[in-house]
Amino acid sequence: MNKFDLFENVRKTVKGYEKFLASERKETFDKWEDIPLTGKQNYLLTYPISDLLRENTFDKCFLIGASSGFSKNGSVLWLKESEDEASYLEKVKQLFINDYSTNKKKTLVIVSLALGTWIGGMQLACTLRSLAGKTDGMVVATPGIDLKESAHIAKEFGSMFDQIVWVTNPSSINILYALLRNDKAMLNGSVYFAVVGEYFTENFREKIALKFGHSRDNVYVVKTGYGSADTGDLGIESRETILLRKFLNRHPEISKQLFDDENPPMLFVKNDKAFMETIDGNLVVTKDQFVPLIRYNTKDTGGIIKKEIFKGTGIGKELYDKLPDEILYVFGRTSDAVVFYGTNLNIYASGDYLNTLDKTYAYGGLYEVKKTEKNDVEFLEFTIFVLEEPDGLAKKYQEALIWFLKASSNEFTAKYDKLSSAASEDLIKVKTVSISGKNLAEKHHTIKN
Repeated sequence: MNKFDLFENVRKTVKGYEKFLASERKETFDKWEDIPLTGKQNYLLTYPISDLLRENTFDKCFLIGASSGFSKNGSVLWLKESEDEASYLEKVKQLFINDYSTNKKKTLVIVSLALGTWIGGMQLACTLRSLAGKTDGMVVATPGIDLKESAHIAKEFGSMFDQIVWVTNPSSINILYALLRNDKAMLNGSVYFAVVGEYFTENFREKIALKFGHSRDNVYVVKTGYGSADTGDLGIESRETILLRKFLNRHPEISKQLFDDENPPMLFVKNDKAFMETIDGNLVVTKDQFVPLIRYNTKDTGGIIKKEIFKGTGIGKELYDKLPDEILYVFGRTSDAVVFYGTNLNIYASGDYLNTLDKTYAYGGLYEVKKTEKNDVEFLEFTIFVLEEPDGLAKKYQEALIWFLKASSNEFTAKYDKLSSAASEDLIKVKTVSISGKNLAEKHHTIKN
């Protein structure tokens, strides 16, 4: 059905959506743009999950999972029917054949993602396990987020395979490299990464290619799709979209002209089963699925472009002809969440927590946080402004912030200690500074990249 028919269908059959429209106090919608936007806060977390399904369809549910970065005080438990994933295994099979020649090469697949109820990790682990059972020469290991165990498996069994395909988060790759860099067999061009969960730059992809012994132009070393537990699959990188992004990355003036940014966005072949639009810079999705979504704000910066805009840019006729007519582009998260090793953390909530600390912390009411890198490993670095001499307070704040982030996110709890152990140091860093040296006109400042 077209988008208007889907809207009318959902309006009539989904109790929660009917209540949502009533809360907007508008009954007639003369054009598509009149329909209000839904989102995680005003829709998914407002109505019970049973009210987000079409009436009398709960019996079709076969899976209960959770969105990435789910919070202990506001989780989105997500329901799936088997039809949502009917073609998923076949899609993954074709991708692994096309990208990694798993029909010809003996392949070890290591799933280094958060498992448990998180749909992304659980779905990929189950799918790849099923696929390996039907594919000669394909073996799967699922160590989850324990990267030390992941590296141990690779070292122990890697020589028995033609290649290793690691399914993980982009930010975990540099920790894995640190664990493997003294083993030359792991850096000889036989390791690939199929990644999910985070935006990454084209420079990152090329840097990883060189580290693991590939040509910087190898498009398959790090490859990803785009979607979420809420929306399902929305797009996938192809050889052509990656080559296009590489071209734009090497011609920043063209990227700036087309996207107002010298660093090009991620580019995907879009899923034709979803209708996508851009509202205030955010990607908004309409999609029919078990929990249907009408004008759902993903809070990601992105949109749809026609391939015609690349005419005359110098990309070459062969590449141009092979590009899809419409291309999905995504820059990354625009909400208050910072993506940290695949987990969405609401950093702004940290400020509210810091204000609850007792007077022994001498909190001055201000903090800054930014992502930093050391030896290509990502950290979150907090600067806390305090009312007295800061000696000895940094460790105290670090312990408090790690406790708070664990209390706020089940996924962060599952990941943090194992990731820090793999990196051999805490990934949350804290320094304390006397507030007397701070410009008090600035309340606090969060740097996300």
